Amino acid sequence: MLLKQQLLLNLLSILIALSVLMIVAYIQERVTEWSPDAYPFGMSEKHVIMKRESEQRVTFDDIIDVDKDTGVVVISRDENSKTIGVYDPNMVMAFRNTSALGIGIARYFSYDDYVNKTKVGILVSYADNRDYTSDNISEVLYCTHVRDAFNYDGNTKEVVNLASMDTLGEYVFLDYGDKQVADRIIKRLRNSGYRRHNLMEQIGLLKALLNANIFPDGNILTAGLLIYLFFGVASYWHFYNDRKKISVHFLHGGTLKKMAGKITGRFFGFNLLGLIPVLLFCYFLRKTDYFIMTNFSLFMFLAAHVLVTTLMYFMTYYIVFAMIRRSERGDSYVR
Repeated sequence: MLLKQQLLLNLLSILIALSVLMIVAYIQERVTEWSPDAYPFGMSEKHVIMKRESEQRVTFDDIIDVDKDTGVVVISRDENSKTIGVYDPNMVMAFRNTSALGIGIARYFSYDDYVNKTKVGILVSYADNRDYTSDNISEVLYCTHVRDAFNYDGNTKEVVNLASMDTLGEYVFLDYGDKQVADRIIKRLRNSGYRRHNLMEQIGLLKALLNANIFPDGNILTAGLLIYLFFGVASYWHFYNDRKKISVHFLHGGTLKKMAGKITGRFFGFNLLGLIPVLLFCYFLRKTDYFIMTNFSLFMFLAAHVLVTTLMYFMTYYIVFAMIRRSERGDSYVR
């Protein structure tokens, strides 16, 4: 067998590993994005979640300057609370919620509300209930549909003016159009005992692959598996074209165990070395938000790739070897 041809198959194995890795990483990212907590309150992919990790309690004025801190959306709540506080000076969330009141009657949180700390709020309700009052709301601005962004997780009943709350909640959700303002608020939160938090539990690779059909282009996984079929075909033709050499070894006493062990072991060794560029590629890819695969999932994928390609390499050799062994003269392939 020509070493050059074997090295070409190892190169093909590396290219397949990179291609399938991109496919499964894409599937994991897409399945994770379909998690209810991927974009809380309809926020963008830039959103930041902060969680209080100290006993220190902070007020609205400790964190936000209404005259300078615009271009952001800040939502705060306590764990399992049905009340959320909202600071939204650019009225971004106002366009993501449907008022149950007539046009011209309802209004959204205003600058004066934030300055004067008025206890106004929005009620998440199936029906118009403008007479509703509570410790947090003395005036209902409007009622919003239960399926709107404020109630993304189904746990919100009251949407109140964040400035009117005594203290910020355990969680602070921040989305922004002005990064400088966002950085200032995040810095103040950190100085007040808050730390960045990932609300969403990342979907594991195996679970993501089993649920790949939940989004429209989930069948891309099939394309990834077909790439391995292509490797099997290429491996078969590699040995089929070398059938004369295999036959010569067979006629001189070569056994399947001895011959297959030598070529498969060499392929396996080169396959492991081929993982080095794959790992380097993953290292640079981790600097982007695209690659969310954990180290454990990555190594499990690479181990499965080496196992599958090595097994296919051995099986295609076995098929060609069996063809020679079953021939009537044993040298029918030697002309």
